[in-house]
Amino acid sequence: MPTGAEPTFRRLAAAAAGLALLGAGCKSGESFRQRVNVVRAALTDSGYDDPTAADRLAEAERLFADGQYPKAQEAFRTLADNKSNPADLAERARFMQAECRFKRDQYPEAVDTYHRLLMDFPTGAHRRDACGRIFEVCDYWLNDFRDETARRAEKGGIQGWRPALKNPLDPTRPFVGQEGRTLDALEHVWTHDLTGPVADKALFWCGYVNFVRGDFEDADHFFSTLCEVHKDSPLRPQAMVYAVQAKNNATGGPDYDARKCAEALQLVHLAEAGVPELTQNPEMAEKLTRARFAIRLQQAEKDFRTADYYERTGHPGSAVFYYELVRRRYAGTRYSDLAEQKKERLLALMREGKPAPGTDPFAVVGAKWREVFGKPRPAPDDQAPASPEVVPAGGPPRP
Repeated sequence: MPTGAEPTFRRLAAAAAGLALLGAGCKSGESFRQRVNVVRAALTDSGYDDPTAADRLAEAERLFADGQYPKAQEAFRTLADNKSNPADLAERARFMQAECRFKRDQYPEAVDTYHRLLMDFPTGAHRRDACGRIFEVCDYWLNDFRDETARRAEKGGIQGWRPALKNPLDPTRPFVGQEGRTLDALEHVWTHDLTGPVADKALFWCGYVNFVRGDFEDADHFFSTLCEVHKDSPLRPQAMVYAVQAKNNATGGPDYDARKCAEALQLVHLAEAGVPELTQNPEMAEKLTRARFAIRLQQAEKDFRTADYYERTGHPGSAVFYYELVRRRYAGTRYSDLAEQKKERLLALMREGKPAPGTDPFAVVGAKWREVFGKPRPAPDDQAPASPEVVPAGGPPRP
């Protein structure tokens, strides 16, 4: 009999028996109602009283120990699907059903069964074992990602996902969407066992796969969570470096919100002050230095573009303020030199009384109006002509 057919066959047999009882007649209304309840339970209820559940579980475990995994899997599934069985027995049966699938190399189905166990019994006795099995399968699936990363290592940059069809006869891998299923399963591992032995590894691989694929927002989420929650993890230093890079790349450039840049710079300072594994490792220290320089360059470009915007819209005073801010805050960058040149040019125009109106049409019209009809402005004090010397009435003093 195929898998899943036994409970259906049993329900149909019970329903047929109940209908036969109904057709046989009844002596009283009470017995008729009892027969109706039997038929209803056989057709609709997912639970039934099974006084031999413990013996059937022992027999299924004996089959599992003997290596008869298909028969044991069906027996465990029947016990786990019966909602009337005790919770500990049902949990054990569901876990052993997943173990049978794992032993038969049906890894995608095993992961689904383990996840069903975690959803039905989130605080059960087999929670940590199920998470460990899921991570073991995910680590096997990640071998394809590692091989691809090694092949494309010389190219660098973002490595987009290249979906490939798998061998349909290979039961150990999903036929499609292997990488997506891997990330979902790893996230379930961390969600259901926050303090487990593989929780930090699940977070790290979720972040790293997203980082390589260019999804920097999700990578920042996973790496930052690892740094905040698992402070004693050996993967925390590497996660901190990747989190800094992901935050800086997740901004989208200087035209967008700069709060991620500020968070990345704060994380760099935290890493340099409190994580000696990074400062003592030359490779990690170099990554932090490059990340800090990239963050400062992006912040300098954003402030420089802000100053340029004020200049273009006819607000020379605000433009001078931001140019001076860029010159002082980001000394040593090319934006500092450009800001100083533009600030001096704007100040020269303002001394002449003709600041650049920019591209704002109202500012342009106002500047032209003042140029034609406005009164000449007094020269600044530092350029005012020297006042004539006052000569006394009696003539110049004698030498």
